[in-house]
Amino acid sequence: MANSDSDPGIPAQRVLFGRRLRALRERQGLTQTAVAAAAGMDRSFYIDLETARHSVSVDRIPALAKALGVEPHELFTED
Repeated sequence: MANSDSDPGIPAQRVLFGRRLRALRERQGLTQTAVAAAAGMDRSFYIDLETARHSVSVDRIPALAKALGVEPHELFTED
């Protein structure tokens, strides 16, 4: 998988994770604001996760999964 077109320094796995978050969020019909609030994080930080500007700590994985209505491992796997 290639890195992000906008910044070749972004690790490919971070880009894939962001895409997965977005796909799960859209599948649930949720806004970025709703997911961020449910996960207990700032909306701008959540957006940075989806766009691969930041990576997420393992401490936030369970909250993200719960906000998206999935099990934690589903954040890392395709359907």
